[in-house]
Amino acid sequence: MNAQEFGNAEIDAIEAASKRVENMLKRPDQLERVEQIRRREARKKASVEARLKTAMQSQLDGVRTGLTQLQSALATIKEVRSWVKEVDSKYLECAELSSKLGEVKEVANRHSQLAAAVENLKHIFTVPENVKKTERFIEEEKLLLAHKGLMELESSRDDLLYELHKHPSENPSDDYLLKNYFADVDQLSDQLFKHIKVVLQRLLNCARENPALLVTALRIIEREERIDKKMSDREKMAGFHAPGRPKEWRKRALSEMKKVALVRFEGSQLEDRTEDKMWLVRHLELVRQNAVGDLTTVKHLCVPCFPPDYYIFQYFINMYQDCLATHLQDIINAELEHNEIIYLLTWLTEYEGSSMLGDPNLAIDVSKIPPLLPNQDVDNLQQQYMRTLTTNIQTWMSNALDTDVKDWHRDTEPESDGEGFFRTQLPVIIFQMIEQNLQVSNQISKDLTTKVVLLCVEELQAFVETYRSIIRDYKFKHLQDRSEPKFYFQYMVAIVNNFHSFNDFTRQLERKHLGLPAEEEGTTIFHGLMDSFNRLAGDCMGDLLNEMFMDLEPHLIQLLTRPWFQIHGSPAIDTVCITIEDYYRDFLHLRKDFFGKLLQELEVRVITAYLKALVDRRMTFKSYEERKAAAEKIAREAEQMERLFERLSPVKSDPSPTEAILTLTEVVKLMDTSLISLEISTLVHKYPDIRNDHLCNLLVLRGDITAADARQTIVETIGEDNERPINQNQKTIFSSLPQK
Repeated sequence: MNAQEFGNAEIDAIEAASKRVENMLKRPDQLERVEQIRRREARKKASVEARLKTAMQSQLDGVRTGLTQLQSALATIKEVRSWVKEVDSKYLECAELSSKLGEVKEVANRHSQLAAAVENLKHIFTVPENVKKTERFIEEEKLLLAHKGLMELESSRDDLLYELHKHPSENPSDDYLLKNYFADVDQLSDQLFKHIKVVLQRLLNCARENPALLVTALRIIEREERIDKKMSDREKMAGFHAPGRPKEWRKRALSEMKKVALVRFEGSQLEDRTEDKMWLVRHLELVRQNAVGDLTTVKHLCVPCFPPDYYIFQYFINMYQDCLATHLQDIINAELEHNEIIYLLTWLTEYEGSSMLGDPNLAIDVSKIPPLLPNQDVDNLQQQYMRTLTTNIQTWMSNALDTDVKDWHRDTEPESDGEGFFRTQLPVIIFQMIEQNLQVSNQISKDLTTKVVLLCVEELQAFVETYRSIIRDYKFKHLQDRSEPKFYFQYMVAIVNNFHSFNDFTRQLERKHLGLPAEEEGTTIFHGLMDSFNRLAGDCMGDLLNEMFMDLEPHLIQLLTRPWFQIHGSPAIDTVCITIEDYYRDFLHLRKDFFGKLLQELEVRVITAYLKALVDRRMTFKSYEERKAAAEKIAREAEQMERLFERLSPVKSDPSPTEAILTLTEVVKLMDTSLISLEISTLVHKYPDIRNDHLCNLLVLRGDITAADARQTIVETIGEDNERPINQNQKTIFSSLPQK
């Protein structure tokens, strides 16, 4: 800090102190405490000065210590420098010793070779004997003794070859001669490993029956691993490669165990498709039992026998996983049938369950186990399953429909349920088939179940159209000869009832397999399917009414004709009512929801036919008396029909369609023609959809108004048809009348 900065700091301090004193002495009463404030500030100043002194002393002590250490380091560096110079001078003096001691070095090398030869001399002379002894130990399965003899032979050979490597002989045949002399040692090594391999092939049995033999084989393998490492280190340091090294017996042992696992899986296939259709079920069950049993043995019996660094239990899990994946891939490549794909997909789902890897006795963390097959392979299996299932569903539906159609031509009525409603077995058969397939898919996975549900809905949509076509053909054949089939009407009733079952089963399907709560309305795709069923049910009910109207039409056509007027009573309507009651006996076998709708539609169609007779200009009255008599007859017949439908129908129409007939009779029997316009206005107000041509024909029916006058009166009163737009909510029974 320079002098200027120091001066600025001093000025700032004085200003700050002045402001502080000013703040402390603002009020007169504070002057009495000046001495107290002065003492307090003095104490604070003394405290600050003490802390500053302590900090400065600490800093000075640190600097003093650092300087002392630097001085000590400098002295040490000077001392080390003098030692290095001394070493350099000594090294220069020793450089001449290399040439002076060359002869000593050569003698020492010869002495080393001779020492190695003397040390291994007894082994060299006893090689044939030791080879035979080791062979005998191997045959007698005294593996530890055999391996001891083998190590001694290999050690002698390797030491001699190492000496030759360090001091190459002028005669190159020495190396070949030595290797040839020890040639049987490599054969002994192979024989010993063959016996170890047999032990590993019987690993699980050995662990149960003779664990000591398994431990012996593993000890030998570990010894060889240590020798491999030793020889590898020697090769890195001296460049000497020992014959037959590295043996890698541990790697070969693990590979051998993997082969055994694969053979074990393949050996559990006792038959094929040509011998038994259930071959894959039995084979996969054997695979499951073997895998669980083997892993249990490894966990409880093999783990104590193996060194910890083998992690033998985890190795067996991974090994079985790989072998099983390879084996299943071979099975998949052999082109599985539909049922076999189901068995395999179900088995894959259970693979991590409590019956296999999730077995409590194994205590395996299945979350760390990778999938047995790649997702792509599983997806391909599921797609193949879906393709075959689609074909099967189409075939099953077609066969079920063919069987149902044959029943339609029987000479007996369709069967009834417990409530007396006609039915056929088609919905039950189709949805039983669907439910069975969904139960199978549910064992595989929820995702697959959802796919199967959607597939079934799509196929049911297609089935609706096929069903519609079959029903249409059935109807056309009946129309060619109405006496055949004998129970056509009853089977059509059963078909209509089937749609109630179809809708019930569809709702159950949605709730059960898509998991929707009962209070929810459902999904769009299921609503679409049920709408298709309902539309076809409506068409079939229309066919029932058409069948009835083929009997009613000859009588309805007689209404509002001169013969109808002249005949005493109402034979046409009487016949219509009797015919309806006759058909009613068959209608009783309709389910209630269809029964009520059909009777309402029947009432509307009958009344519409009567209204059509009124506005068709089938006759013209000659006098007011005829109009009055006809109006009274029309009213009686309307009341007769109303009583009939009130008695038959469980649902009363409000307003009653017959009111339209009675309203028209008021126009017919009106005496004063000057009130025609008022009646027309009233009629149009009540029935906005009645057309001008209907009104014109109704007025002409009276006989006292010409067609031209009637049209003029109507146009003047209510205007043209296109001048009276009709809303959907304003439509009445007159909208059902056909347009001319």
